[in-house]
Amino acid sequence: METHTFLMPDYYMNFSCKMGACRSACCVGWPISISMKNYFRLLGLDCNEDLRRRLDCGVRVVDRPTEEKYARFEPRYDGNCPLRMQDGRCAIHAELGEEILPDVCRLYPRGIRWEDGLYECSCANSCEAVLELMLEKEEPIAFVRRELTVEMPPLPERRSFFETLGVEQNVRLYLISIIQDRGMPLSQRIMCLGQVLDDMDVAFERKDKAMLDHILARRHRDWLTLAHIDEIREEHLAFGLDMVEQMIAILDERSESIRGYGEAALAYFGSGDGALRRYHTARSRFEALAPNWETFYEHMLVNHMFFSVFPFQDRPKSMHSEYVALCAVYAILRFLGLGITAEHPNKSGLIDGMAAAFRLIDHTEFDRLAAHLMQRLDCTSPLRLCHLISL
Repeated sequence: METHTFLMPDYYMNFSCKMGACRSACCVGWPISISMKNYFRLLGLDCNEDLRRRLDCGVRVVDRPTEEKYARFEPRYDGNCPLRMQDGRCAIHAELGEEILPDVCRLYPRGIRWEDGLYECSCANSCEAVLELMLEKEEPIAFVRRELTVEMPPLPERRSFFETLGVEQNVRLYLISIIQDRGMPLSQRIMCLGQVLDDMDVAFERKDKAMLDHILARRHRDWLTLAHIDEIREEHLAFGLDMVEQMIAILDERSESIRGYGEAALAYFGSGDGALRRYHTARSRFEALAPNWETFYEHMLVNHMFFSVFPFQDRPKSMHSEYVALCAVYAILRFLGLGITAEHPNKSGLIDGMAAAFRLIDHTEFDRLAAHLMQRLDCTSPLRLCHLISL
């Protein structure tokens, strides 16, 4: 156990697992990988006969094991983890307590990160309990420092390194503050973010600390005059709808997580002239169900940006590519949200669909795939991105 001061979103200390009450449990559908240390700890557990049988039959060493990903829980025929009991609880947790769980199970959806003496923690949007907190939260997410005593997970090896001029955390919080500026519609905040990132890219490339300091000192509204924001007309919405439909159709083929939601949304919107009419109908129903939808989406984007260390993810991509991927994230969430609630307007369905989308977004190299998809669809220019995120 170690004690450190962590930077965290203010909801973090209020999070608690729903355990058996969870509608879409994190142990359903995922082959959960565990480390070599965790595997041999489970192998040597002194436990009852039923738990030993579940462990012996349900955990296997992977084909090409590494110290970090040595073995995994193989889902049963019904998609459930072999350790999940009939009441929804984990058999390990129920008999032996939380401290015996593998790191991934003990921590999820919490993410703990540390680098260069800075410690952070947050929760992933792929957990429905996290999103339920977000849906009910009205004020912007604040970031606070709290001292925590925790068992630290292994530090993953970083593959990509970025020039941050020693102010990575300040940069990330400034970018988040733009998304939280409620003096502008959310789509305008996202467009301003793109302009800021373009200027930051130049400052980092030149290693110009003075230029970066000047950027961080500017008011958010100053970027509005530089961002490409047009009056949105029906043909722009039609373009954005077509783009996101193509993205969802491609992602449905690759992700079981969002397939059902994506196919339902595609079936509802259809194609041709009627798609735009159905879009407006779905938008009215969605906004009636969740009149604070823009706040909810703000929270999801902010939490995703902090959790994923945006725009300094461990991927060899430029800031512009990461921004394009973030625009894709927003458009996909918007399309799925409208599609999910169009014919079945209830908040539980909306939460479940958003959590399913973040299983793909937060736990795969989605940014790399999304940036490639957007380039393939010729949707990376400021003008086209503006049309896409105006949905």
